[in-house]
Amino acid sequence: MDTVNSDRNASTPATFTVGGRMGLQPPTGGRLDWRIEDGAKANYDRLGRRLARCEDLYRDGTDGHGLIQVLSGGKSRRITKASELAPILADRISMIVTRNGKVTSELPPAAHLNAMLRSEVFLMKFRPVDEVAGTPYYLDDFRLARPGYHDGGPGKRVLSVGPEPRIGEGLEAINAFLDVMEFSTAADRTNAVAAALTVMLRHHFPGEKPLVLITATKSHAGKGTITEFVRGMASKADLLYESIDWPMQSQFHRQLGLDPDLGVVVIDNVRLDSAGGRGGFIRSAFIESFVTNAEVMLAAPGAGAAVVRPNTFVVVLNTNDGSLSQDLLNRALPIHLTPRGSIQDRRSPIGNPKLEFLPRNRHRIEAELRGLIERWRAAGCPLDDSVRHSMTPWAKAIGGILRLGGFADFLGNQQARKVADDPLRRAVGLLGAARPGKALRPSDWANITVRQGLVRTLIPSNERDSEKGRERAIGVVLKPLIGETFQVETETKRLRLRLGGGLRRWVPGKNPHVRYCFEVIEEESLEADAH
Repeated sequence: MDTVNSDRNASTPATFTVGGRMGLQPPTGGRLDWRIEDGAKANYDRLGRRLARCEDLYRDGTDGHGLIQVLSGGKSRRITKASELAPILADRISMIVTRNGKVTSELPPAAHLNAMLRSEVFLMKFRPVDEVAGTPYYLDDFRLARPGYHDGGPGKRVLSVGPEPRIGEGLEAINAFLDVMEFSTAADRTNAVAAALTVMLRHHFPGEKPLVLITATKSHAGKGTITEFVRGMASKADLLYESIDWPMQSQFHRQLGLDPDLGVVVIDNVRLDSAGGRGGFIRSAFIESFVTNAEVMLAAPGAGAAVVRPNTFVVVLNTNDGSLSQDLLNRALPIHLTPRGSIQDRRSPIGNPKLEFLPRNRHRIEAELRGLIERWRAAGCPLDDSVRHSMTPWAKAIGGILRLGGFADFLGNQQARKVADDPLRRAVGLLGAARPGKALRPSDWANITVRQGLVRTLIPSNERDSEKGRERAIGVVLKPLIGETFQVETETKRLRLRLGGGLRRWVPGKNPHVRYCFEVIEEESLEADAH
């Protein structure tokens, strides 16, 4: 039973923001006595009941250890050890530790505080929270969570903090931004909106969200600006790409410890030679696991205790090199920028898109994106069954939102970017563009490979020194690609090619033999750059 001492009033209640409104926590009562002779269980129970009156403290997960403290403004932090719990007790509770009626200290020893943070007797007094949402949160049925506590069952107990989210009617701010960015195609423009919607719905599709890949033909083309548009109000972690995985894991582990509300992982300005890398393309098992696993497990040495989190993150990677491994390309949402002329001479009608327009219109853009989702939900959440992507549930849902919102050609650039951003496929496309429509033997294609300077990409080093070796190697490259399409640009044309061929009787009356042919599906003349 709590001891109330009228001479020692409870500590001043702390403030807490819910729904954007400042409020006072309820008083925690009078003095609490921790009586050693009562035993640990009784004291843990008594202190847990008293501390649970504070509206800003919750259990970390349904079955997890430790507490979550929600700070004013909606940020949160984990309370996992004695040194973090002790100041919370000092701020909220007037208490003493006694033995047989004699005061021994003001707070329990650290051993007991650490044990309490792992004790069911103590933790069961607090409402469990799996997610503290400082930005608008979408429930499983795509309804916006109202500010407050939402009990969706184990793993889905959400505390939504912040103001009531606003729903926008039109797309004026979004279109004003998109109109000044020099996207390569309409699909790239649509994909930018798809990426922003994915961040907004990041708590959906665990392990089934794509890698947002932003590429450009030159520096300062706006990759960072698109990244800021995509991430919106979500907190981000900035990682430096490394040619090995563990430094990136350590970087993210440490940043997540500082800000558990992270929603977007940005890997900026990636280069093939980053951190001494000498590979022919950008690849990372760490990045790949981020976009394919439903849970993220981090156990980097020196970065703190191991962390297991639901995969609510969206990974954004931008690069000018643009050469990614096939595994990453298959899981990518590509956005490509192709600015023409001098970047320094550009004049934007909306001011600086990144430093002026986006900060000034951030809330308006977010409201318009929520409007797209809300209109889609009101229409019954129709899916787009025509889109093709390895992340199928995500692609169908996002495609449905975009189609209802009037955005066309979602993922229409996927095949073209696979060719452009995969060194091998790009080289095969250039090879086909050198002799389009010609059915040639492997030996002929091997000779063209030499003349086009594609040997280092298409021919292994052990096969380069002989004609037979080059002929054999080019056959190994081309055979599994029969039936695939390649979009490639020369100095004067843009071609869409389909590779065909194989073993057949190419000449009537002659023996069957192998040939390959790049059939021209589409051909477009390119305008000369006036600059």
